[in-house]
This record gives sequence, structure tokens and C-alpha cells, in this order.
Amino acid sequence: MRILITRKIHISSKILLENAGFEVISFDTNAPLDPQYLLDNIYKFDGILTCVSEKIDRSILLKANGRLKIISNMAVGLDNIDLDSAKEFGIRVFNTPGVVTGPTADLTLAIGFALIRKVKEADIFIREGNWNAWDPEIFLGRNFSSLVWGIVGYGNIGKSVAKRLSGFGMKVLFYDPLFNKNDKLAEYAEIEELLNNSDVISLHLPLNQSTTNFFDLRKFSLMKKSAIFINMARGGVVNSFDLIKTLEQKNIAGAALDVFAPEPIPLNHVILSFKNVLLTPHIGTATIECRREMAEYAAKNIITNLKI
Repeated sequence: MRILITRKIHISSKILLENAGFEVISFDTNAPLDPQYLLDNIYKFDGILTCVSEKIDRSILLKANGRLKIISNMAVGLDNIDLDSAKEFGIRVFNTPGVVTGPTADLTLAIGFALIRKVKEADIFIREGNWNAWDPEIFLGRNFSSLVWGIVGYGNIGKSVAKRLSGFGMKVLFYDPLFNKNDKLAEYAEIEELLNNSDVISLHLPLNQSTTNFFDLRKFSLMKKSAIFINMARGGVVNSFDLIKTLEQKNIAGAALDVFAPEPIPLNHVILSFKNVLLTPHIGTATIECRREMAEYAAKNIITNLKI
């Protein structure tokens, strides 16, 4: 059986697949796979190990001509795959939960705290030669222990964020459409209450039909003007135009964004003009350990579920 690995990932995934008896086609170039390649060649493969950079839509799945049996996505989210069409054609789809949880939660705190303590602005201030003397009134942030942190989406990553926050003495609220019971780390709140009372809001919802544009102008209007917003979910969970309007009107204090719609964002995108916005290029899982574990997990999904 033949397996396609759609882009360059950790070599251990290919080794695992080959040791299990699969023929593996992979690439040495670290770039998204040309969609035309998938259209022209998908019928040659029994399984695909893919990444979020590849969109596996209906037009591609139709070209599989019934041969493709499994797609293993090296991610937790599956929004890059047409799940309805995959189900229709009998193609099983897998993801890589668990291994991404800790690193994504770590980055949530890293970019949130950097924004709260104005790390980006302070770094630029020094590099531009503006630091002439110690000043008691510049780059005033907040004590973490004085803040209320609201978590929207209380799955594995949301819970891990709450666990990490527990050591900072702050109150933690959460909202989740599927879970509404308090736990030892956080207190459940309806979304309006969470938005009204949180100083920091981090977003961890999956992207699907019910969550597309979940954060819109109405929800942003319920936030404190002193609050910051962190998106660690998917770009499509936030209405980008509404976020930009909110920032332009200074109705929130700032934002930290690891995901965007579209990705990558163009160089002329207006979001790049805001000094109170911290941007990272979808690196929630970008640790040496996690990327290897994700690649191996994705390979094992195929080995376990596609029998030679």
C-alpha cells in the first residue's frame, strides 16, 4: 500500500511507515504541497498523512476514485479536510490530539503575558535608541494576580491553560458550549458574563459551522476596554473585520494572534499596523518535541487503522 506524506515533517514518521511495510512517497522541500499534485495523483495512494497547510476538499477526494482509505491529519483541528465528503466516500479521518495540548497552552500564556507586560513595545523602545534613563512610568503592565482570565473553549487545551494559570493567583473563568460545570481549576460562566468580567480572554474553540465567526462585533463590544484578546483556535472562529474595527475604535486594549484568516496574512493586511497586536505565525505546537510526536502520532494512525 502507498502512503503520501504531503510535506516535509520529522523523518521518524516515514521510518515508522516503511518499517510497517508501506511504500511512502514524501518530499524534502519544506513548503505546502501544490494542490494540482493532489488532484493529479491522489488516486495513486491508499492513505495520506497531511498537514493543516493542505486543503483536502471534495474536488480532490473525488479524484481518489475509491482507492483512498485513510487521511491522517498532523493537527488537532480538521477544518482543512472536507469531512462530509470523506465520510460519504468511506475515507476514515484521524487527527493528533493530546500531544499538542501542552505546547499550545504554553504559547497561550507566553504571548498573553508578553502583551500584558508590554514586552514587544519595550524591546522596540530599546532597539530604537529611546532608553535614556530608568523611568517609573513607562510600559506599565498589570500584576498577573490582579487579573481575571477567561477561557473560551474548555477542551484539553483550555483545561491546560487553566492548570498553568493556577500558579499565578488569578481568577479563571471558562465558557464552553458543551461543558458547563465548575471544576477545581476554573469557574463556569455564560459567555456574556465571561466577556464582561475578564481582563484576558483566550480562545480555544474548534472551527466548524457553529463556531465560524463566533467572536463578532457584539461579543467584542461586551469586553472591557482594558482587556486583551488571544486567539489560539483558528482564524475563522473570529470575524476579522469585527476584530479590526474593535481595535481601530480602541474598544479593547490589544490582541495576541497565532492564527489568522487567511493564512498566511498578506503583507499589506491592516492587522500589521497595530502596535498593540502581537503576531505569531501559527506556532502553537512549534516545539522540537511536539512536532516529532505529532508526526509519529499521525503515522501510527495509519499503521493502526490501515491494514496491509
